Amino acid sequence: MFFITGIIIAALFLVSTSIPLLSWVLPFYKIKKLENADLKTKVIANVVAVAIIGWVDYKFLITYIGVFVSIEVLYLLFKKYGNKIEYFDRIFITSLIVGGLVCGYMYFNRVGLNISLENLKTLYIQKTEFSKPEIDMAFKYIKENFSYLVFLYMNVTVFLMYYFLNKEDFINWEVSYLWLVPYISLFFLERYLALNNTLILNGMNILKIVYSLYFVRIVTKALNEKIKQQQLSFIVGVFLALMSPEFAFIFGALASGIKIQVIKQK
Repeated sequence: MFFITGIIIAALFLVSTSIPLLSWVLPFYKIKKLENADLKTKVIANVVAVAIIGWVDYKFLITYIGVFVSIEVLYLLFKKYGNKIEYFDRIFITSLIVGGLVCGYMYFNRVGLNISLENLKTLYIQKTEFSKPEIDMAFKYIKENFSYLVFLYMNVTVFLMYYFLNKEDFINWEVSYLWLVPYISLFFLERYLALNNTLILNGMNILKIVYSLYFVRIVTKALNEKIKQQQLSFIVGVFLALMSPEFAFIFGALASGIKIQVIKQK
């Protein structure tokens, strides 16, 4: 049984590297399958998974351990020791930690990353119908917003993992208003001190993510109270957040502040 579990874990990792939108499935499966298993099963399943992934390409082990194992460990730590921390805060903190590890690794390997991006750009120019200026513009955006894209990927992955592990009480999840403090600080730096720095803009966009995700919860709860279909309500919430991310951020941020005001009045 544990051998099969290890094989499935390795297969899900390979799927995650090919289809990023399905990355949440790997930590979800591991936690769901092994959280309550005995130590022997956990050890053997993980050894089998590591052996298969290393056999395919030993470099994959950096991603597997640095990203997916880190997400799993942080989830279990928060579950055991962080009960007082709101769900969205757990998601965002996990994403910041793992995203920081990824960005740090990419920074120290930036020469190889730039070469890979240039090779990929050349391939797109040769094999697609897009014009060179269009491809140059797309790759320029990726380079300038790389850290934001990494943290966006991490937040979506961790959010979906948390949702499918705890969707029965999703409508009760909350978020701290304190993430607005660094956002407002960066906003004033960018707006009033004319520091139009890419890192500042990326930081602002990263801090918007947690409230955009909170907006999904707000919509899900409101719709579910009317139609009693949480899955459908969740899909509608995700769709609205994707259609208007700025509105989702503003609404989610205001909702977190309004909640605090109500608590204070009581």
